[in-house]
Amino acid sequence: MKEDICICIKRIHNQLERGKNRNLKVHGLTGTQLDILEYLYYGDGKRCTLAGIAAFFDVKHTSVLHVVKILEKKELVVREEKRPGSRAGQIFLTGKGREIMQEIDAKKSLVQKIMIQGITETEQEVLCGLLQRVYHNLKQAEQNLKQTESGSPEHSLPTGEEKEDERQDNGNF
Repeated sequence: MKEDICICIKRIHNQLERGKNRNLKVHGLTGTQLDILEYLYYGDGKRCTLAGIAAFFDVKHTSVLHVVKILEKKELVVREEKRPGSRAGQIFLTGKGREIMQEIDAKKSLVQKIMIQGITETEQEVLCGLLQRVYHNLKQAEQNLKQTESGSPEHSLPTGEEKEDERQDNGNF
């Protein structure tokens, strides 16, 4: 019997989450907090704002704000707001945040190497493309459902024939 794709993805997700949470516990962090720290760490030098982080992860800016406030209390990030409550202010890693991210990055690289053992570079590219397409299909179906529920004309499920640039949304908050 062919394995259900959803179950396969869920099992991979669970395995990654268990390992990630075990490693994060040492630093008193959650997976969502790490997501934001990684965004800042890998985007070093780019303008990082609440709105930009929210758009990248496809979540509401209030969710990001809540997590950023926790990270500020832990002295891992700082915010420079143009005006109080603004979404346009920049967010930066502190020295402490950068040190933690360097350690976590080394562990993440090791996990990545384990994950791709025995998988060729071409297969990795195909896999990433397919997973991005799955994400896009789910995202499109969700948008269509919202439009249908709000009284907009019905839309069909995604066909996979959408423009390639529409598939580049990599959110995974």
